[in-house]
Parts: sequence; C-alpha cells; structure tokens
Amino acid sequence: MPPEMFLPFLVGYALAVRQCRAELMATQSWLQNEVAELRKELAAARAELHEAVPSTEPSAKKIREATSEL
Repeated sequence: MPPEMFLPFLVGYALAVRQCRAELMATQSWLQNEVAELRKELAAARAELHEAVPSTEPSAKKIREATSEL
C-alpha cells in the first residue's frame, strides 16, 4: 500500500470500528432490556404458580424448590 493511502485507510478503519462499537453497545442495551422483561415475566409466572399450588399439597415443596432454581 502506498504511504499516501495509509492515512485514509486508517481513518476509514477507525470509522468502521466506531460504528461497529456503537451498534454492539445498542444491541447490548436492547438485550439487557429484553432480559429484564423476561425476568419480570418469570417472577410473575413463578408467583402465579405458587398461588395456584396450595402449600399443604405434598408436591408444593418440590415445585417451589424446582422453580426457585430458575
């Protein structure tokens, strides 16, 4: 590569890296929001399950233990 082409190449490369980093950060933020929503849904479903299964039922303890691991 001729020396006069090296600087424009570096500038173009730096811009591409910056764009990719911005896209990755946006994707990370979106994924974090999605995970937070899924955790809320899981907590609501777990609470609904615990309400549906009376604590006097023999299998209630097993259900509670199994869902607390999620």
